Amino acid sequence: MLNLLKGWYEKHFSTPGTVEFALVLLVAFLVVYYFMWLVGPLVVALCIAYCLDWFVRFGCRKLNFSRTLASVLTMVLFVGLSVGVLVFVAPRVVHQGNQFYTTMQNFMLPENQQVDDDFDSVVASRTYSFVKSLPEPLSSMFTEEEIKGYVSQLRSTVIANTSDIIKNQVMPSVVNVMSWLMYLIIVPIFTLLMLMDKERLKKRFSTYILPDNKSVLNTFWPKINAQIEGYIRGKVLHVIIITMVNTVAFLLLGLNYAFLLGFGVGLSVVIPYVGAVIITIPVVLVSVFQFGFGTYLLSILAVYLIIQLLDSNVLTPMLFSKATNLDAFSILAAIFIFGGLWGFWGVFFSIPLATFIRTIFIYWPSRGKFDRDEVFKIENKKPQ
Repeated sequence: MLNLLKGWYEKHFSTPGTVEFALVLLVAFLVVYYFMWLVGPLVVALCIAYCLDWFVRFGCRKLNFSRTLASVLTMVLFVGLSVGVLVFVAPRVVHQGNQFYTTMQNFMLPENQQVDDDFDSVVASRTYSFVKSLPEPLSSMFTEEEIKGYVSQLRSTVIANTSDIIKNQVMPSVVNVMSWLMYLIIVPIFTLLMLMDKERLKKRFSTYILPDNKSVLNTFWPKINAQIEGYIRGKVLHVIIITMVNTVAFLLLGLNYAFLLGFGVGLSVVIPYVGAVIITIPVVLVSVFQFGFGTYLLSILAVYLIIQLLDSNVLTPMLFSKATNLDAFSILAAIFIFGGLWGFWGVFFSIPLATFIRTIFIYWPSRGKFDRDEVFKIENKKPQ
């Protein structure tokens, strides 16, 4: 057993600098996991600065701006855009979210029993007609009253669970005013300072924290940076496009809570596979409650399905053809693990973190004769 552990250690940590680099990664993980309440603003500012650095580099290289001027202009544009969203978009989303929550609560009140009965009766009648068309013994296994009871129980469960999520998870995040106020003030200051003093901060970090053998970092960083930068830029553009397209479509179709649902569909693209399934439920429920069962409901669902298909088959491949090369299992595993560790932000950054870990595994210095670049080519090769 000792020889096995010794052989594994010599294979993966014999290169100078690998042990120190592994310790840096471990300490960074522990600090973020246990002290996020303390270093939260710094972590958020670092993520924003990393995303905005591309615009600063563009101003320096293409427009010949100084680093300070490019950083200030980038932050002015970013803050202006953020304020515009908070002033013109966020109030409508929050207002419609409050209306949606109130509506769900009203459905659970006794005075709405007749409305609920009407809805349950319509669904039960349609379902019972379908069951009667089935061959025996399926057509005689359920009565219309039994189906109505199942529909009523399912509706109550969905509404209660959704209300509980909004009340216990979403609303506490919204009403935590002091934390948001601190982030709104201190994060932009940290971000601006990080953008302006990027080279100085990198030099300090490289001198005092990273291992002396910089070849280890030089092996990882270009690969990681290229993929994560492409993913973040593509994902931000992806969220904006999907939000705008769905919001306009819902408004034209006359659907209630159009801004809220469009914003939800836009955010759902951050969580591959899972997000699309989750956001489809409120879209369908709102459509059914508003228009009932009919041809117009089919029109709404058809438009929504077309947008989803265009997103999956046209927009997503165009934005992320080279950004990430993760398979479906790795994506879902990353969402599950990092979401369990850090909640919403863990889910949001699950794909970049999974890409980071994947690159580390492939390019970690170890004794072996295989070509790591060849591993990327093999994994990214499309099946014939």
